[in-house]
Amino acid sequence: MASAPAHGKISKNYGAKVTSPALRSNRLATAFRRYLSSADAPAFADEVDEHYSQLILATLLKRGQVETRRAAALALGMLGDHQSISPLARSLNDIDRGVRLAADDSFRGLLLRDSAPVHHQFLLRVMHLNDGGEYQDALAPCTELTQFAPRFAEAHHQLAICWHGMDNYFQAEGVYRVCLWHCRFHYPAWQGLARCRIELGDDSGALMALRRALLICPDLDSVRLQIRRLQRKMRRADS
Repeated sequence: MASAPAHGKISKNYGAKVTSPALRSNRLATAFRRYLSSADAPAFADEVDEHYSQLILATLLKRGQVETRRAAALALGMLGDHQSISPLARSLNDIDRGVRLAADDSFRGLLLRDSAPVHHQFLLRVMHLNDGGEYQDALAPCTELTQFAPRFAEAHHQLAICWHGMDNYFQAEGVYRVCLWHCRFHYPAWQGLARCRIELGDDSGALMALRRALLICPDLDSVRLQIRRLQRKMRRADS
């Protein structure tokens, strides 16, 4: 289950103070400029939360001018919930690099917070163990977390990393797929799935997974390089 928004007003109906698309955009852009000057994230979040719903921010993220899209991407990372994950993921393909970077930061942040707060602390402990290569120690608490929060995509991703780190590629692949069932935009899970497919001797499946990751996040230059290497390997095998 998704966690409650960071600010209580985010689920409110769109307020009467902002009455036109131009005013909506200008107000958000002005708040964004103040944030860039002051780096005061709480003030930016409070100002945006006062005047914008999550739905309006998602609309501006899709249709606004460049500065407005950057601001909306940042704001959704601070104020959004599960509903903001898909709009942010789609903005990973934005023509503006600044929008893509802001959307990616917000997208990955929401993936980590997409459950009850008590599960966030649990997840951070598991991530710390996985980051340190302590996969065996992380396995039991991560399995428990997926049982407590079965729709928490990032929990399944971390569990897949546990199995992957212990060289159980078959088990890891299955859990990566569970993660992707809950969040098809989870491009790190697509990358993990590709690595499992390679280890299991399925280069075609790996190539498909890498292409899905790149389709979601075109800025993954390392994935683009992996695709080229895998294609060369497959051509050599066919010759």
